[in-house]
Amino acid sequence: MYRMKHPPISLTSNLFQLGTPAFPAFLSMGEIGMLIEGGTGPTFPIILEQIRALGISPEKIRFIALTHTHADHIGGIPHFKRIWPHIQIIGSSGAHRIFQKRDLFHEYLLADTAIAQMMKAKQEIDDLPPFLTDYHFGLDSTVNEGDRIDLGKGIVWDVYETPGHSPCHICFLEKEEGTLVVGDATGFYVPEKDAFWPNYFVSLADYLNSIRKMAKLSAKRAVLSHNCVLFGKVREHLEYAMSATERYHREILARLAAGESAEKIAIDKARFVDGITDIQPFRVMYDLSRLLINRSQKADPGISFSLEQ
Repeated sequence: MYRMKHPPISLTSNLFQLGTPAFPAFLSMGEIGMLIEGGTGPTFPIILEQIRALGISPEKIRFIALTHTHADHIGGIPHFKRIWPHIQIIGSSGAHRIFQKRDLFHEYLLADTAIAQMMKAKQEIDDLPPFLTDYHFGLDSTVNEGDRIDLGKGIVWDVYETPGHSPCHICFLEKEEGTLVVGDATGFYVPEKDAFWPNYFVSLADYLNSIRKMAKLSAKRAVLSHNCVLFGKVREHLEYAMSATERYHREILARLAAGESAEKIAIDKARFVDGITDIQPFRVMYDLSRLLINRSQKADPGISFSLEQ
């Protein structure tokens, strides 16, 4: 009897988790549907299979909403656009500006290929995704803080600007069912290992302020862009993210003050990340760890990590 490697997961009667645990996308259904996150090249056929298994017509899925433009969140877009030309890509104004930088497309393709190779090595996929001759990205519409995406039947997603992880990051809140799409705004969390990797790649201050903004929202569940969906205890997760970020930041500054080199600290931090996940090559983890060191060095010495500020 045939069994799917990655069956779709029903989170509510109107919200489904697709893709894989490491690279999920989420399908919200009202009168029409919206995918949240653009997936990756290798998860694209998985998502198609899951939608078929749910018995949902592709014509009902009108939008793909992006939390941000990192490669592991947009790699499936060219594939979706090829087979579903009707689908509209939604993102922030910051995402629109980033997509104007044509020189980034080569980097996106390299990152997507690396993800595909790792997934194939783990036998999560059987084949590498096809190479597309028309491999490009762009938004059909932009949203900003305060905008709403109405899918009908009472399913409405409110938009909140949450920079810090990336300059273009946005979160979505659906008040009827109490779902907060956090994206990567709180960093990378691996619940089974109780491990947190803060991701303030753009600005520590912006990152902390975004966590504070989410803490003011009323949510019953938190949808993370990697590894898990949290049912209840949303505020506890945000508090955990804040305290983990403080520990990470202060350890970096203490080690630098003690005379350790940024290179040595970055290697240690990259090894930590490599120990909790394998979704990116070690070199990428090292480069991102160096970036976090730089952001900690530039942060205000008196920066507050209080969730209530």
